[in-house]
Amino acid sequence: MLRKLRVLSSLFLVFAPSLFAQDSRHFTFHYAFTVRNLPSGKKVRIWIPAAQSDTYQEVKIISAQGDLPLKKTSESRFGNQIYFAETFESTQPELHFDVEYDVTRHERIALGPTVPHLVAASLSSAEKQQDLQPDVLVPVTGLPADLAAKVTQGLNQPLDKARAIYDYVFTTMRYDKTGTGWGHGDVLYACDAKKGNCTDFHSLFIAMARSQGIPARFEIGFPLPTDKHAAEIAG
Repeated sequence: MLRKLRVLSSLFLVFAPSLFAQDSRHFTFHYAFTVRNLPSGKKVRIWIPAAQSDTYQEVKIISAQGDLPLKKTSESRFGNQIYFAETFESTQPELHFDVEYDVTRHERIALGPTVPHLVAASLSSAEKQQDLQPDVLVPVTGLPADLAAKVTQGLNQPLDKARAIYDYVFTTMRYDKTGTGWGHGDVLYACDAKKGNCTDFHSLFIAMARSQGIPARFEIGFPLPTDKHAAEIAG
């Protein structure tokens, strides 16, 4: 059933006058979400990612609403916050949801030529162990480990190895959503097909990095234009 669902989303951002401040940016973040092709009379469960505050951003919820009641919860492994909705008997062919946030973002430059901002990542022992483990579709042995050993040969520093792995993924993989198999973060598929979407790119990088003892994790967000007072981000 899940493969038949069609999900459409869009974002509309409205920035405060402090748009061009280098250290922080304040804006309204509107996330619209539609689930289509719902099977009539069937149980439907929907999970929507929720923005959350951290060291680099403060997030306040302005509103969260939809055709079904939204319940905010979190998953236990990583603590990611999510909205959850369900109906035991769907009666509509599609469902609409939207969440609006008030967000203040603070500049974060972890790596790059601006030396004062170059800060090494700090992980707890539990985080490091978690970020080195294989996942169901992300093995850290076999083909991805062999590829990582080849592209990092002669390199000793983790940052140099990570860059070599990044360059390999970037130059070898092709962003292509045709056919089947893409979009699941299946590393062996990515190694074989050498194409996919961002999930496949990230999973291959993570597998190769972890195989070299470099902690890596999947994070996702939205690019925010720096030269506009309002903008829409599709997809």
